[in-house]
Amino acid sequence: MGKYGGIMSSKENQEGKDTHAKQKKSDKPRIKNLVQADDYFGPQYNKTSELPNPEASLQVLATGVVEVIAGTRQIDQLARLLSDEVYQRLSRRAIEARQLRDAAGQKAHYQTFSIRNMMSTSPRDGVIESVVLLNAQRRTRAVTIRLEGINNRWRATSVSVL
Repeated sequence: MGKYGGIMSSKENQEGKDTHAKQKKSDKPRIKNLVQADDYFGPQYNKTSELPNPEASLQVLATGVVEVIAGTRQIDQLARLLSDEVYQRLSRRAIEARQLRDAAGQKAHYQTFSIRNMMSTSPRDGVIESVVLLNAQRRTRAVTIRLEGINNRWRATSVSVL
């Protein structure tokens, strides 16, 4: 029946169904605070045994970071391996290096790197700290990398080039 008695129109009948459907949707459990949201949607840390061998990631990161600073690689190619903070710092450093090259009138030139040595240690489960020595034509560089198992993959949470 309608608001004032009689037979309901199809529009009124549809509105009644929509109201009932909205009530059913609200019966689902909802996340009520940010602590619960972080448990479901925040970073999920993994054990070392749940992750692949980190050597390949370390080799790609070490050469990639030096190439980004040298201007021969785009930082976006490393984005999946870097934490947000490391991505931002590396991006700023690459911009500064490009500005210095431009001021000196130099162009970015591609260098071939080879891995001279790689040393790793694990201070706790799900964390790898490494030093990778890279040989270039003129000099050897050391790259320190801290990898943490986040969301089922290794991500660099700290990177330094010496």
